[in-house]
Amino acid sequence: MALKDLFRTKPISKILQQGGDGEHSGGLHKVLTVKDLTFFGVAAIIGGGTFSAIGNACFSGGPGVN
Repeated sequence: MALKDLFRTKPISKILQQGGDGEHSGGLHKVLTVKDLTFFGVAAIIGGGTFSAIGNACFSGGPGVN
């Protein structure tokens, strides 16, 4: 995975061409690939685990954890 793929952007001219000017007549286009959805799922699982672990540590350790 190249760094340019991580920070990819879409030109404004292409957005306007597809009907992204605020009107609701253009419809939705598929833009997320299987790889994007997989990384999104893995990030959600890791984030949830981190949040849970910090909450458990604060409950068990008290104010010394902060």
